[in-house]
Amino acid sequence: MNNLLQKTKGDKVIWTIVFFLSAVSLLAVYSSTGSLAYRVYSGHTEYYLFKQLSVLILGILIIYFAHRVNYTIYSRVAQIGFLLSIPLLVYTLAFGSNFNDASRWIRLPVINLTFQTSDIAKLALFMYVARQLSKKQGVIEDFKKDSSLSFCRWPSSAD
Repeated sequence: MNNLLQKTKGDKVIWTIVFFLSAVSLLAVYSSTGSLAYRVYSGHTEYYLFKQLSVLILGILIIYFAHRVNYTIYSRVAQIGFLLSIPLLVYTLAFGSNFNDASRWIRLPVINLTFQTSDIAKLALFMYVARQLSKKQGVIEDFKKDSSLSFCRWPSSAD
């Protein structure tokens, strides 16, 4: 147990929240899909529970390995992700699959999987803004005083 705690460095509160929300999701899935699984899978009420548990284990492993990566790599990935998300959003607007009268999805033809490019754009934007704020953290004390944001301010009477 001590070895596990040493390898999971990071904020203990965040890890606790992740495990708590994971447990709640297991309870929610089991309580809401028990009767459906009973009908569809002839009495196996735990089908969706085990499916959710396997996805949770995979997700927690991804979180663990992602938190072990040096943060400077994410800084480099943020630029690439931000630049790639813009053409993906334009492609989705022009050629995306329509579901419920909305063109939000791209279908990958080989594996027949659809995904929303806006999710990639949200993650890329979040990472890019964090990157920019970390680069400017030494000079950002007040957004009104920051000279790099001077194009956003209203002209004063002194200008």
